[in-house]
Amino acid sequence: VQHLDSIAQFAALAVGVDQNQQEDQKYSNPDALDKHVEVAGILKMICREKNGLWGVLEPGLFGSIFPEINGSEGLELARDIQDRLAAKSEQTVTIGIVSFPIITFGKSDMIDNARKALDHATFFGPGSAVVFDGVSLNISGDKLYENGNLQGAIDEYKRALEMDPSNINVHNSLGVCYGLQCEYESALEEFKKVASLDPGEYMAMFNLGLVHTLRGQPEKALKFFLKADNINGDVYEVAFQCGKLYFESGDLTKAKPFLERASKLDPESAMVYRYLGDCYAADNLTQDAISAYKKAIKHNPNDAASMSALGCLLDDQDENPEITLMFCQESVGLSPENGLFRSRLARLYFKQNRLDDALEEYKKAEQFGYDAAGDIQEIESRLVAK
Repeated sequence: VQHLDSIAQFAALAVGVDQNQQEDQKYSNPDALDKHVEVAGILKMICREKNGLWGVLEPGLFGSIFPEINGSEGLELARDIQDRLAAKSEQTVTIGIVSFPIITFGKSDMIDNARKALDHATFFGPGSAVVFDGVSLNISGDKLYENGNLQGAIDEYKRALEMDPSNINVHNSLGVCYGLQCEYESALEEFKKVASLDPGEYMAMFNLGLVHTLRGQPEKALKFFLKADNINGDVYEVAFQCGKLYFESGDLTKAKPFLERASKLDPESAMVYRYLGDCYAADNLTQDAISAYKKAIKHNPNDAASMSALGCLLDDQDENPEITLMFCQESVGLSPENGLFRSRLARLYFKQNRLDDALEEYKKAEQFGYDAAGDIQEIESRLVAK
């Protein structure tokens, strides 16, 4: 960095030695070490010719700086390094290139940005070379996001948009981060930009729907989900959200086709089968509901809601009381603070004349928000009478 103080323009390279699967990543293999020395020798030679600097950033990764060189010239140098190495051996290197000046970055950021370009280049396989751009920052932002650093990801995405203001993926990723931070207005703004840049991008409509869902605006959310479905009708998440919102609004006729289509698009989804079960049950299609709940439990053995509902339906069908009781007990075990599940279990106990057990469950159900006052009074009256 001190050397660069007086230099107005330069290119930085991050040169990664491509490893074969057989090679030990810790470089205990003498042959692998020879290859690293080979790469270092070529770097040293080119730096001597071009008045550059080079050094080891970490095992298997070299850094190099070339004064008075721009990005396209840096890419030519990267290709030169790869060609000279290919002439000597079968070893390949993947290279990330960045040039200074670039947007708001300082000179000391350039080696780090070259690393980001290298990460970008790895997407194209061994022996690739990429010049740092908005996509490099998008990839870097995605890594920060995956590691739970939302603010770091947001900062990276913003810098990516400085380089490429019309990058749909970056706007979309930035909107997702804002949504997770509950900054819904900012999230809406980003997704609207995506929609304006590409009206045929269904994910923008879907994400706009999700934000309105999070804001407690189901009617607005459904409009955007339906727009997304009109653009692309083969997406499970879109069909599921449409069906879910129609069901929650009480429109079973419109909910069923969406939920049924969602179950075909993702037959492994436990959630869609649970909603299908609820939808069929609300429409008095008992056997269809039972079948759907069984599929939900098959794909998610911890689905307390499906177990509780299935127990009740089987009881209504006069199935084995031990089986119906088992499902309802399991649901309470999985969700002990759910008042509805406890009330259903209490009802089964009451039906089997286990009044003390029923009373205990109704009291707990009321404790967790379920109105069981009438049921409690009836059982207590019976117990006093006994």
